[in-house]
Amino acid sequence: MRTSNPVFRSLEKTQYYESAGELSSYRGITFKTLILLLTAVASGFLFINAVGSGTIPVESMFGFLIGAMIIGLIAVLIGTRSVNLAMPMGVVYALSEGILLGTITALAEAYAPGIALSALLGTASIFTVMLFLYSSRIIRVTSRMRRVIYGALLGMLLFMVLFGILSWVSPVFISSMYNTGLALLVTGVLIVLGAFMLALDFERAEAIVSGGYEKRFEWLVAIGLMVTIVWLYIEILRFLLILTSRNR
Repeated sequence: MRTSNPVFRSLEKTQYYESAGELSSYRGITFKTLILLLTAVASGFLFINAVGSGTIPVESMFGFLIGAMIIGLIAVLIGTRSVNLAMPMGVVYALSEGILLGTITALAEAYAPGIALSALLGTASIFTVMLFLYSSRIIRVTSRMRRVIYGALLGMLLFMVLFGILSWVSPVFISSMYNTGLALLVTGVLIVLGAFMLALDFERAEAIVSGGYEKRFEWLVAIGLMVTIVWLYIEILRFLLILTSRNR
């Protein structure tokens, strides 16, 4: 079974160990995912408060954000390739991602109060619906479904690269495209893809539990779910911001 989430794909390259001790469980995966999410929330809250109180100068925020991006990427790359380091690297990733999400959320709230809560509720709703659809087998992950999602992700990646190039070459053209609602369409597609990625990731989590993987593999699954949930939150927040700016 394959998944679109690069974090879960690393499991396919990881040597499998069957242990006589405690094995992975859905409860353990849920608990560890919540730990990472709460760590990110606490990190973002403390960072924004530190900036607001002057403990961290505002002019230093950009450096912190760049550092958080680099550290978060390194943490994910290391944590997904070493079962033994998955737990500490998962925490480092959550701390780094919290700084990014905290800053993005604070800026979004300053522009449109209440938008972060809407994005959070939207993310939770999509997660809950996809979990229900997958657990009730209304959505079944098939080889054809995987191929369609992989193809769509590749197409969106190529489009975003082209879009980035055009934004440098012809900013006026890109601005006119935004006015036509293209940005809403693209962001909406990314949200839908993120939702279906959850289904593929649930399949991987099921394989980890039913396959009898060791307890420590729960951290790998938790990191993977964290990556997808963050993606969904950011894209939903972006979608709401575009809607708000168009209405204004």
